[in-house]
Amino acid sequence: MLRMIFKEVKREPHILGSFTNSKFPHASKGSIFVGAGDSYAAALAGFYASGGRCIALDPHTLTANPEMAEGREVFFISASGKTASNVAAARRVARIARKTTALTADPSSPLAALADRSVRLPMVYVPKTPGMLSFSLSLLAVLRIAGEGGSCDFQRVFGLANEDKGMISSSAGTTYILGSGLAFPAALYAAAKDYEFLGTRAHPELLEEFSHLELFSLRMSDAVNILTLFDPAGMAPRLAEALRTAGYRARVFPRRGTSKVEQLFHSIFVIQLTILEMAAGAGLSEPKFLSSGEKLKISDSMIY
Repeated sequence: MLRMIFKEVKREPHILGSFTNSKFPHASKGSIFVGAGDSYAAALAGFYASGGRCIALDPHTLTANPEMAEGREVFFISASGKTASNVAAARRVARIARKTTALTADPSSPLAALADRSVRLPMVYVPKTPGMLSFSLSLLAVLRIAGEGGSCDFQRVFGLANEDKGMISSSAGTTYILGSGLAFPAALYAAAKDYEFLGTRAHPELLEEFSHLELFSLRMSDAVNILTLFDPAGMAPRLAEALRTAGYRARVFPRRGTSKVEQLFHSIFVIQLTILEMAAGAGLSEPKFLSSGEKLKISDSMIY
């Protein structure tokens, strides 16, 4: 399976390049992006990319508080279109929201059937596969819908990411990934892939909040990875230097690309390529979550 995922990732630049020319709806002020897991990271990207015009929620929050959707457009993000919490939330707000849209790879899915319209992700969804292409497509769709129209030469950015792969420093303890603004959804995504592929402890955090919170439980066995993009105060290199001076492991991701979209996708590609290399280096033939036994059964029972 790992080989298949490698091939999928290598095809991403071409698929994303074609998809970016599609027509996307425009999210009006106050719109809500909704997603769970990887899709929650994509939803958060919509919040940051829109400059706060749109908000991001997980589906359970919307199900519990459907009045939040009153008079708003709601965009549900789910490659499978079968996530139970998304379907429940879409059903709850069907007569409350101004309009609902499903971002999904399956236009015949339960989620798409409940939505007023769909944006099809150009891929074939395969159950129990970790989100690589599905996340990249969802992220691109959200950015365009949120109004982030920056250009992106995906092939060039992928080439830069291939040069930078291996930038994530893993650890025997906890692997921290920090980012601010649009970089935080990338940090959240990186932690998710660490859990799925390697089964090791990972934690995403806002760059500012780390110094208020996790820093005080940091151990020498931990590793801190910091995304430098969207860091106007230059906090990333200062924190990394302070940590290294104190004897901790800290690594800074380079910022590559000429637009916000390029910089974000460079980070996503670096994360994907690095995680795949780590998995291969560990002798894995498939993501570790697939062999997690009872944990996977519990996860499936909660998600679907």
